[in-house]
Amino acid sequence: MSDNLKYKYFDPGTLAKLQTLKLAASHIVDGFMVGLHKSHFRGFNVEFSQHRQYMPGDEIKNIDWKIFAKTDKYYVREFEEDTNLKAYILLDCSSSMKFRPEIKGKPQDYSKFDYACFLVIALSYIILKQQDSVGLITFSDSVMNFIPPSSNVSHFKVLLEELERVKHNPKTSLAESFNAIASRVKRRGLILVITDLYDNESAVIKSLKHFRHKHHDVAVFHLMSNAELNLSYSGETQFIDLENLSSIITNAESLRDDYKTAINKFISDFSIGCIRSYIDYNLIRIDTPIDEALNRYFVKRARS
Repeated sequence: MSDNLKYKYFDPGTLAKLQTLKLAASHIVDGFMVGLHKSHFRGFNVEFSQHRQYMPGDEIKNIDWKIFAKTDKYYVREFEEDTNLKAYILLDCSSSMKFRPEIKGKPQDYSKFDYACFLVIALSYIILKQQDSVGLITFSDSVMNFIPPSSNVSHFKVLLEELERVKHNPKTSLAESFNAIASRVKRRGLILVITDLYDNESAVIKSLKHFRHKHHDVAVFHLMSNAELNLSYSGETQFIDLENLSSIITNAESLRDDYKTAINKFISDFSIGCIRSYIDYNLIRIDTPIDEALNRYFVKRARS
């Protein structure tokens, strides 16, 4: 664990509070409940699925040395494990996620993206702790990096390292990214989307339904700050679009009522659209402690 302390998004205090949480997909696949598996034969009763390029953290024993001899490239053999959960965490890396709200005129210590990364690590910790597989897909207007799911304990470090080097992209296209990811994720599993949802609502919902069409269980974590929800500014204020850098200066109070009406509609449209499409929608304020936010989510999930 000491090696992990050097990573920005590794918070042992938060992870310690998540010890008792367990995550399962809500749908039934091939007669088994995906996740929270009981099999004593895990890792043995498997069937070959496909080859893919070697990634840091993969087990060396799964490298196909015959392919290496022919191509001088490392490929690993992937296997299907019927009773185990495969989770894919989709992380929005568009520039709007860099928003860092102010508290009493001073920028907050962390941005929406920082909060999202802490959430990625917390979810990954829970999934790996129950011996299931988790992968990470970063995206903006397209897929940036795709780290396949693994249940190997060393995979936790791979995820931490990826979050350290991820870059932001000024452009956003959630729908295009989700459709591209849905085409690449072959096996049914759990899709966990972490985003601020700043994009066309109907196109995004349609692309999320692409996952449902492929029988994935889908949960959306919609990250918003108090400043975004309530326009908590006063006087003449400069507002800057983090994605195209355009700006306006205006009186915040004169906009507040119309703004709150618009933002509440924005949230309501996504919430209703997700519910109608059997997608688990979760609005999370980034001033909520990670362990508290996840405890609420797990209680809600258990009830549903």
